Amino acid sequence: MDSEADHLALWCLLLPELRAAARRDGVLDRLDRDADRVKQGGPAKTALKKWGPVGPDGAPRSWADRPALGIAALPGRGRAPGVGAGEYGCPLDRCARVASRDEDGHPPRCAAFDASMRPK
Repeated sequence: MDSEADHLALWCLLLPELRAAARRDGVLDRLDRDADRVKQGGPAKTALKKWGPVGPDGAPRSWADRPALGIAALPGRGRAPGVGAGEYGCPLDRCARVASRDEDGHPPRCAAFDASMRPK
């Protein structure tokens, strides 16, 4: 993963779970500030280094004042396949993320830019 578009796609994919964990750990305001920086054009690679689910040593990360199992796990494991037809892409054409409708048939959302993804 070398391009900013690849980093942005991963950031978008991880952001909902990162937000849930940050809310639980009491650091949502810090995550939201970094998410706003990315939304305004800041490097997603920097945000991923700071908020990614594992640290440089490969251990789960946590920013809580209390011990925790980690701020996030990789998404998509154990999830049922989505329903509906077609693929959706980045609403601003800034990353290569592709997603399908969710289990309830709703179109996917871009978490990085808080917008519905566009049909491809």
